[in-house]
Amino acid sequence: MKRLAVFSGGLLLVAVVTAAQQRAQLESIKTEWQNAYGAIIYTVLANVKNVSDAPIAYVKVKVQLFDKDGKLVAERAGYNAEAEILDTEGFGGSFEDKVKLVKPIAPGGTDLFRLSLDKADIGKPFRTAKVELVEVH
Repeated sequence: MKRLAVFSGGLLLVAVVTAAQQRAQLESIKTEWQNAYGAIIYTVLANVKNVSDAPIAYVKVKVQLFDKDGKLVAERAGYNAEAEILDTEGFGGSFEDKVKLVKPIAPGGTDLFRLSLDKADIGKPFRTAKVELVEVH
């Protein structure tokens, strides 16, 4: 029974990711190491394109780093640039209040996605990075 629940959950995740990809796409993905005033960071940049016929309030993107054996080394998620307020702590109001402050991505429009991981937070060397849309609202 547990195996069926895990399998069903996996199918649901695939369906959610597929639905997200039908509304938005990541384009021009660029990953690089940077020296930011002495801090070594791994940065992921991409354009988020709205390929639907309706505005998109925000997009959540997940970045996963894997070692040479395919094991997960680090994982982090973030929002498109116009919606980065959704990822802030201490800003007054609920998540829904914050969403109201976000400038939507118009149909056919694009917004930047950027995410940085400090080398110290990665833990060990990685070989590959996976960048994917996980939510589109």
